[in-house]
Amino acid sequence: MKRFIVFLLVYLSVGLCLCQEVIDVAKFSVKYKYTFYPDSNRTTGAAVSDMILQVGSNVSRFSEQVDVFSDSLLYFYPSDRTKFQKINDFYNSHGSHIFSTFKIYKDFPNKGDIYFLTHRGSKVHYAVLEKDENMNWKLDNNSDTIILGFSCKKAFTKFRGREYIAWYTSDIPINDGPYKFRGLPGLIVLIYDKKNHHRFEITELNENSANTPIFIESDLNKYKELTPKEFVDVFYAENMNFLNRVKKGEIAIQLSKEQQIKLLRKFKTRNNFIERF
Repeated sequence: MKRFIVFLLVYLSVGLCLCQEVIDVAKFSVKYKYTFYPDSNRTTGAAVSDMILQVGSNVSRFSEQVDVFSDSLLYFYPSDRTKFQKINDFYNSHGSHIFSTFKIYKDFPNKGDIYFLTHRGSKVHYAVLEKDENMNWKLDNNSDTIILGFSCKKAFTKFRGREYIAWYTSDIPINDGPYKFRGLPGLIVLIYDKKNHHRFEITELNENSANTPIFIESDLNKYKELTPKEFVDVFYAENMNFLNRVKKGEIAIQLSKEQQIKLLRKFKTRNNFIERF
């Protein structure tokens, strides 16, 4: 019951789209473990989300694994009556969090673009389109290590209020990586900020068959376009709005008084989104 309640909250927060289109075919799928601290004041209580980077010929997509699974299930098996139970089961196995319920498309809609999409309920959709966002990397060719069997080099960058250390491998000549990170001479296999509040670490790399589509929602006109800073401001404002609606009884969640207190406390401490302004 507890897991179902958590899934229900995520479902209400994220929403599921039944109308999708294929924009590319994934040549590689790279799985990452995203470990982060929702509360910047704590050193315990880390959250974990299983993420996946799909790399196509022209476009890449980075999102939660549960999104990739649910998009495929909804696209290929729309009449499957058990699909929502299957998505719930997959969610319970791989996790999801409001900090990671986004889809990031690189080189879409145009080369060099980064397109960030997310939901807040079934009617609220936000998009952030960044044109030619280049990260300034400092390479350290004197440092090397082995990660998941790959020979890796070290690099540094600053991005949206944090300083990052990255390890990349030229064994995989893809200048991409988790989240919005890209631009190194090889795949980013590990990246974390200096406080280790946000960490993406590769767990698996697969070369896909020819029938692994990269999906995007077909109706992008419903998305409200924001700047990166506007989205972060809205993200925190939406958290507080959810809290207020729960308190007023506008959101009917069947929780005990103790569970409500814990839920409200959890939302109040979500103050450490990956981008800072």
